[in-house]
Amino acid sequence: LLHPLLQPQHRHGEETCVWSDWINLGQPTSGSEGGDNESIKNIIAAGYHICSAPEAVECRAKQYPGLQISQLGQDVTCNPSVGLVCQNNEQGLQQKCFDYEIRVKCLTPTKCSGEETCVWSDWINLGQPTSGSEGGDNESIKNIIAAGYHICSAPEAVECRAKQYPGLQISQLGQDVTCNPSVGLVCQNNEQGLQQKCFDYEIRVKCCLSNSYQQ
Repeated sequence: LLHPLLQPQHRHGEETCVWSDWINLGQPTSGSEGGDNESIKNIIAAGYHICSAPEAVECRAKQYPGLQISQLGQDVTCNPSVGLVCQNNEQGLQQKCFDYEIRVKCLTPTKCSGEETCVWSDWINLGQPTSGSEGGDNESIKNIIAAGYHICSAPEAVECRAKQYPGLQISQLGQDVTCNPSVGLVCQNNEQGLQQKCFDYEIRVKCCLSNSYQQ
């Protein structure tokens, strides 16, 4: 997964603070050794592109989003160093953690036009190209969002490359490929001359705070 929805808060000189969306890695695990672990380390490992040292974090129970975590009566770790960790065996008689979610505040120093804050996603690859004359590689903006990646629907810019040849510009590959911010990356096997097969492509997108972000 890519950058969660960015919400500008305030500026520190040339840096902008942004809050992520609420992140939930799944239901708590059961048993005395189980619980809910939405640690910074686990969130990053799950593919969310957040900073490893947030300025601040906020935690809440999914079942009770309007309550402060201090009002829930559970013994929970919620801080910028660790993230959110709840152990079932620390919850008194109930011995079961609520389903928690967390959001993090990060500084993003990268700038683009005007006073916008822009971020590049990691390289995204939705899978191997499909085979046959009607197949190909479709890493369109629409498909990426549908696959659950949190990117903007109208990127400022995109970059595309073949997974097999990451050091080459797409123009050097000799394939007929669409790669633009409006569409994303689309390659059709039947447009590739004698070879009739697309390379396995990946794409990254540049989103700015003024763009529309998807949840």
